[in-house]
Amino acid sequence: MRFAIIYRPKNPPPPEAMPQMFQRLEGWMGRYRDRMQVFEFFVGGGGIGVIDVDDTTELQRMIAEHPFTPFAEVEIRPTVDPDTALRTLKEAYSAAVPS
Repeated sequence: MRFAIIYRPKNPPPPEAMPQMFQRLEGWMGRYRDRMQVFEFFVGGGGIGVIDVDDTTELQRMIAEHPFTPFAEVEIRPTVDPDTALRTLKEAYSAAVPS
């Protein structure tokens, strides 16, 4: 199951906590690197990742362990590869529109 995860800064962590937050983020990235297809930071704060997980329990664990989750608005969107999405849309359209 693939998901796009978007982090938008909400409340900044205390400045004195930032060195530890960055260290924790590096550990988190190392732990889950094999699950990430994309992991990018936005200029100005926040970021996006596309992850591939076995189930929603693993997704929940990743979000809960991310050190910036308490300080961000987190949007989670399931994704579908383009070929599958287009095939599904064509099938749905064909079924909905009589020939």
